[in-house]
Amino acid sequence: MLHHAVPRPTTVPPEACSLMGVRQAVNDALDRFIDAKEHGPYGACLSDPLRVLRDFLGAGGKRVRPLYLCTGWYAVSGAPLTASVLQAAAGIELFHTFALLHDDVIDRSEARHDRPTAHRQFAVSGGRRHETWFGESAAILLGDLCEAWSAELLGDASDIGAARTALDAMRTELIVGQYLDLCASGEGFGTVADAMQVIHFKTTKYTVERPMQIGAALAGADGTVLEACSAYARPLGEAFQLLDDLEDVMEVADGGTESGTDLREGKHTAVLALAAAHCDTASGARLRQLVGDRDLDAEQLAEARVIIARTGAPQTVKEMILDRRRQAMDILEHAPFHPAAKDILARLTDLAIPQVASWAGA
Repeated sequence: MLHHAVPRPTTVPPEACSLMGVRQAVNDALDRFIDAKEHGPYGACLSDPLRVLRDFLGAGGKRVRPLYLCTGWYAVSGAPLTASVLQAAAGIELFHTFALLHDDVIDRSEARHDRPTAHRQFAVSGGRRHETWFGESAAILLGDLCEAWSAELLGDASDIGAARTALDAMRTELIVGQYLDLCASGEGFGTVADAMQVIHFKTTKYTVERPMQIGAALAGADGTVLEACSAYARPLGEAFQLLDDLEDVMEVADGGTESGTDLREGKHTAVLALAAAHCDTASGARLRQLVGDRDLDAEQLAEARVIIARTGAPQTVKEMILDRRRQAMDILEHAPFHPAAKDILARLTDLAIPQVASWAGA
């Protein structure tokens, strides 16, 4: 089987049970895997894609999904991470890379983590007449390659029934979430229910629940533990994505970002749906003119944010996030997890939704 040929570390460093240690151990596993591909039978044909892939992986990703997979293992075993677990964690990260490469093409994104996206790197690398077409095509193929290599790295996990079930579900759920997100862009503002359905598949299932379940299954988790993973993941995943959506419509001084990507793309987020439902007629009409315009300048972006803030939607979403954080922490307290894993998950909760613990009433 292909996965038996995947290079494995002979030892796992003791520090790999810390959050920073897991990130480094996963990065090391990815480096070894890509090195092996570079020196393998297809390496000469893939020199440019491998260069772009290394740059993409080195751009500062948080390795959130590998962290949840490894913590799922630790929640059951209470033991140091094994080489097979780290291999699966690296596989999850390559699967995420596949999704992001395709997502950047779909969204026509020019940059990620302040670096040119993969399709832009490919486009400018060869001096071709049809550089945009080539760049997008090459990025799609690189994404496909990452998905295939992810399956190699996850091969051992696929041999375990509960892990295979979670893996198969994750692969389908990601595409479902991406498609629903694609459908939820454009005219109108959508509903909160529609936005929460996208979050359910794109974030709750894919980012937290399935990686945790895969790790727990590798450690021999029973149905009770797997359900506890789901119960914790649901409110946390929702809080994570709601905060991300909220930051897009908040002023920089209030903790948000300057990008306004969701507003420019017209994404149907919960905060935008709530704002539209509570706008007066004139403000609603103006908001419809602004949202979805990819050429919004800084002044227009600020105007859209002011309209949204006046509706009270950001405060409502803050309350939704706080409520879900409390739910996740309460479930975590009573979950049948190893005590040390509970401490790690509590820290991961605050890393996933930073600043929320300091909000009033948290």
